[in-house]
Amino acid sequence: MSSDDLIHISPRQTPVINRLHDCMEQAVAYAAAIRDNAQDEGHPIPPELLISFSADYDRIIAALTDATAPRAR
Repeated sequence: MSSDDLIHISPRQTPVINRLHDCMEQAVAYAAAIRDNAQDEGHPIPPELLISFSADYDRIIAALTDATAPRAR
């Protein structure tokens, strides 16, 4: 990848974005483990739990969407 293809992230954002990336990678692994356990046990997670996780995901996406067009303070 050439330097022209790199995404510009401010020095202030870099550690926060890196941390979010790490957390998201862990979340994907945890979700896979929950899936595997549910399949192995033949016992699904409650629909309410899925709805709760989905709402969490929606809040993350909303915050990141707002970050793509920040308002001046």
